[in-house]
Amino acid sequence: RVWDVGGGTRDGGIGGGGAHVTLRGHGDRVTSVEIISYRRDDRPGARQKSKRGGKKRQHDDPSTNRSSEDPFLSPWGQLAVSGSYDHTIRVWDVDAPSGEDRCVSFMKHGDPVQALLILPPVKGIGKASGRPLLVSAGGTTLKVWNPFNGSCLGTFPTKHAKTITSMCLLDIQPDGIEDGESDRAKRHIVTGGLDGLIRIHSVSGEDIASKSLPFLHGMQTGEPVSALAASSDASRLAVGTTTGIVTVYRRRRSPAALAASRARAEAEEGREPRRGTHSHFQRGAHEKSHDPDDYLLQHQKRQRLAEYDQLLRKFRYGDALDAVLAKRQPQAVVAVIEELGKRRGLTIALSNRDEETLDAILSFTIRFIDNPQYTPHLIGVAHILCDIYGSLRGQSAVVDELFARLREKVAGECTVQRMLLRLLGQIDFVMATAETMSAEEQQR
Repeated sequence: RVWDVGGGTRDGGIGGGGAHVTLRGHGDRVTSVEIISYRRDDRPGARQKSKRGGKKRQHDDPSTNRSSEDPFLSPWGQLAVSGSYDHTIRVWDVDAPSGEDRCVSFMKHGDPVQALLILPPVKGIGKASGRPLLVSAGGTTLKVWNPFNGSCLGTFPTKHAKTITSMCLLDIQPDGIEDGESDRAKRHIVTGGLDGLIRIHSVSGEDIASKSLPFLHGMQTGEPVSALAASSDASRLAVGTTTGIVTVYRRRRSPAALAASRARAEAEEGREPRRGTHSHFQRGAHEKSHDPDDYLLQHQKRQRLAEYDQLLRKFRYGDALDAVLAKRQPQAVVAVIEELGKRRGLTIALSNRDEETLDAILSFTIRFIDNPQYTPHLIGVAHILCDIYGSLRGQSAVVDELFARLREKVAGECTVQRMLLRLLGQIDFVMATAETMSAEEQQR
């Protein structure tokens, strides 16, 4: 059904519940509907006889259309396009006189039609240049149609593994191009399917004329896609899934493009950036130098101190050690331990610990004490821990287990070192014997 929203007075309108036009002809569920607006004089065969009714459809005849005073459709006409599970697409003339066949063209997609999309007029496709086109999605293929005569301009397979359920159009302006320069915009079709894939295709007059829609990019959502929508400035893409989740993706723009966009907006407003704002301090930051002798001064931002460095500056040694242990970065932990040793604050940092905080430092020591890179620092930590908490043995099962593991780790490392020393002694003996025998042979 087509509703008249121009005031709600014709056949009841929206408020009265009456429909302006009811269109019938599909044999199964209608899945998608679109509206095409066109200039009446641009429609092919607008003044020719209808193939079905044999009557003239002269769209500028005031007796068959709204009066020229109508602010909505005086110079424009509208077509309704519907797609159905019966594999067909129908184009309807909603302004046709009552009693005349409203179906302008009839097209067969070959698969149940899931989605329709109207392409704005494009150039470079012959007789269809300058007129809106229709894209239909059914199965895993896309088809481009001329909706005025029902001719198929191309069939394009996609990289979807399952049925395409939705489409949307993206007109992306290249960086540095004004928004009004639509001729230089890159036009893309975004498709989503039941396989959870989103595919982006380039669509231009040259692509359609060459019978190919180049695949540019894709991503996996993890859930079947049921709906797609893009913002008017192509900065956001909303994806709806069959699980009821809507995800919004945001397009990243380069800092230079963002600064140029802000500068254009401020120039259009005709005022200087307000003092104290980020735009005020960024004035001229992206201007290019025209003099080769100019020297660019690089401003280095002040490095922000880590949490444990800030605690060290406040002489909170125990808290600093706990903070760096929570980072799980061995090099940072050893660096803090070394700094505490230089400040003679390691004993202070290791004292007055409960079972939880003692667990962290003991576990770290057990894990890395046999690492040659950290052994010189952790041996001192182990000695201090044993001196402070050795007398508390038997009061906590967790702490006792950790100290037992530390003892086993140290004993095992000592055993390995003794074996290596024996092996080194044997190697030295063999090398010395070989040198002696070589010297004796040379003397002979």
